[in-house]
Amino acid sequence: MKLSSDKVFQESLALGTAGEDIIYQYLIKYNSYVEDNRSKNHKVGTGPRLFGTEGSLVLPDFYCYNKNTDKGNFAIDVKVKNSVYTVKKEKCFTVDNKYEQYIRIVQIKKLDFLMMAFVFENRNYFYRDSECIGTTTFNNQYGTGLVYLFKQDVGKIRY
Repeated sequence: MKLSSDKVFQESLALGTAGEDIIYQYLIKYNSYVEDNRSKNHKVGTGPRLFGTEGSLVLPDFYCYNKNTDKGNFAIDVKVKNSVYTVKKEKCFTVDNKYEQYIRIVQIKKLDFLMMAFVFENRNYFYRDSECIGTTTFNNQYGTGLVYLFKQDVGKIRY
């Protein structure tokens, strides 16, 4: 029996939200303050956005602010993955072109960096934007276009 695309979307959304909730609790435990952007919705577009004369940008899931300047203030977006892709002999997590918007948000808000959190096989991998190893173009069941690559590295797992 094949699931309807709406049912598949709802299941994926629930899985994504559960992964985001896990990361949110982790962030609260280790940062001075965490701002949750997920509940900010607008009549135009879907999900949290920043609007202005230059257009609109999709917001990352969270902002973290720290009194300890060594930790920095940063934006973080969570991606729940059910697979990794091999690109140029490296197993990688991928992020679509929203990544470019997240980077722009970091600049606008004058944050220190962007962090990506990947939830994969019940493990949480955390990467800074500087750890992006490049891009490639995909054409698969999830979409077509440019994706940003982060090498799967067990040293990036945080509990």
